Amino acid sequence: MNAPDSDSNNKKKDKVSHDEDRIGSGPDIGNENPKNKKSVVGPEKSVDPRFKRLLWYLIASTRGGVNRAKIINFLSENPSNANQLSHQLKLDYKTIVHHLDVLKKNSLIITENEESYGATYFISPLIEKNYLAFKEIMVTIGKK
Repeated sequence: MNAPDSDSNNKKKDKVSHDEDRIGSGPDIGNENPKNKKSVVGPEKSVDPRFKRLLWYLIASTRGGVNRAKIINFLSENPSNANQLSHQLKLDYKTIVHHLDVLKKNSLIITENEESYGATYFISPLIEKNYLAFKEIMVTIGKK
């Protein structure tokens, strides 16, 4: 009586392993299989040109760009609230709040509790991923 059950179980196992192979999951994940490996051109990942244009506009092409660059640079190492940024960067609180709003609107910074006083700001995953492009722009315009 166990034979039919075990036979149906084997068919199920075969189907699962076949599905895993087809989907690309299972034991092959993480192996150095060339079909699973993505090509890497160099140590730096490609930057979306639209994102680079946005950075150029927000940092190099506007009056407040230097302050926005200072904020991004500071937040990359020290997530802070607007008051802390104001003291550390020696800028007016309202100026900091304005630039935080511009950066947040353009998805360069994020915060968890944006409506509360003292909300802590962080650089967004987008800017983290493309931080080399930000640094390149900073070097190009001469504002380290």
